[in-house]
Order: sequence, then structure tokens, then C-alpha cells
Amino acid sequence: MARYLILGSGKFGRLALERLSKEDAQAGFLVVDRSPQALQAARGLSAAPVELVEAEAAAYLAASLQDSSPWDWIIPAVPVHVAFSWLRQGPLAGQNWETVAVPPELTTLTPVAVRGRDGELYLSRASHLCPDDCSEPQECPITGESRETPLYAELAALDLPGYIIEVIKSRQLAPGVGGYPPGRLLALARDLVRLAGKILVATACRCHGVVHGLERRTGR
Repeated sequence: MARYLILGSGKFGRLALERLSKEDAQAGFLVVDRSPQALQAARGLSAAPVELVEAEAAAYLAASLQDSSPWDWIIPAVPVHVAFSWLRQGPLAGQNWETVAVPPELTTLTPVAVRGRDGELYLSRASHLCPDDCSEPQECPITGESRETPLYAELAALDLPGYIIEVIKSRQLAPGVGGYPPGRLLALARDLVRLAGKILVATACRCHGVVHGLERRTGR
């Protein structure tokens, strides 16, 4: 029996709840969303125990995540980079870390690379709409293109002078449902305590990912 923290109760959060509960009827779920209407829509989707919490996802995680937290998996299903937002609101809050733009070299990694307002990059190997139940095969079920080398592995192997990259691998837990263990976030925070300079924080699955940049300013 696993315990899941689902951040977001929109379409993909509800799909995660439905699919994971079907695979494990003994699982436990905590679903977090700032919208009471979205939380209400999640009621009745699972025969397994479900707790609903009205809160902003990253803020809830910043206030709640610790070594003793009961969850086995975190399912990010909100339109933000949860790991980065958690760092900024939690472990790095009040410290000398600033957001920096991701270097342009990363735009060549995937056919689709969209830059966000904080200089982050949203990467995708698919220029089409993926099915919401994709099983992440080594060959794209739509185009037949090879996906043998996962995007998370390609990001982790990058050698960019002046940058350290930390990659959170999103593991597929059910068709179209990705997540990572809480301990991976806690380990990321411990790593950053020891680092300085420019850091790239990425979360990625086989085909899609998001990368934010951080820089630790010293001597302030």
C-alpha cells in the first residue's frame, strides 16, 4: 500500500487519482488544490481513502514536507514547476539565491523549447498533443520516433561550463501519471546547501521537462 500526495485537482490530478486507485485499492491519497470546486470534483473518484486539502500546492509542500512525511510519492499536477517553487518558498526562502535565465544551449535539446517569464525552459520532444495515457515507450506511439534515451538522462549528462545541473526524474506510476519520491526533493535541498554559483534545476520524464536556473550570490 502506497501513500500519494497529489498536487492539483484539475484534469490531470483527477486522472492520477482514478488511475492510481485502480492499480492499488489499498492506497491512500492526499489531494491539494487551492480551488474548492476542483477538490469537490475529485470526490467519489476513488474507492481508496482520499483526504482533500484546500491550499496552494507549493506553499503546502513547503510547510509540510519533511523526513517524517508519510507520502511515498508526490504527483505534481499543477501548471508550475513544483520542485523549483518548493525550493523558493521552502528551503531557499530568505537566502541569497536568485532566479537566472536558463542558458540558450538547452533550447537545442528538443524540437519544442519555450522560454517562460522567469527565464525557465519548457522542453518537449513532441510537437503534437500526446495521449493522456501514454506509457512512455522507447518509440513514440504517434510518430514512431525513437525515445530510447530519456530526456531526464540527457539533461543529467549535460556538461555546461559554469553550471551544475540537478535533475529530478519523473517516474511513471500509472499510464500518463508521473511522480517522484519526497526524499528526492529533500536530497535536492541538501545538495543546494553545499553549492554556490549557477544551478539548473530540472524535472523531466522521458519526453518532457522543465528547467529553472538559480544562482547563489556570495558575500551578501
